[in-house]
Amino acid sequence: MITWLVSCQQDEVPSVASSCYPSVKAIRSERITDAAVTVQASGGLATGYQLVASNGVAWSACNLPDEFKRNGLAISVSGYLLTWPELELMNLSPLPFEVTGAKLR
Repeated sequence: MITWLVSCQQDEVPSVASSCYPSVKAIRSERITDAAVTVQASGGLATGYQLVASNGVAWSACNLPDEFKRNGLAISVSGYLLTWPELELMNLSPLPFEVTGAKLR
């Protein structure tokens, strides 16, 4: 029984500070693995790009490798949604996201 319970446990998300939003000391809140997204050029963001999921939700593209920075490119990304205390009071789009891995799909 204990083996079964341990095998069903989800990996903990390391709550390390992200360098993506240094002015707010963002921390990792949720791990995302192999999410299907489309890269979208978005001139207004610091990175110039955002990631749009199939449901239309946009994520920031912090740490997206240069080879994936092409408008309309379909990729899979892994990484972390980010949070900080004041985020709940902000109407922020795209959602803060730190890319740790990307591949073509």
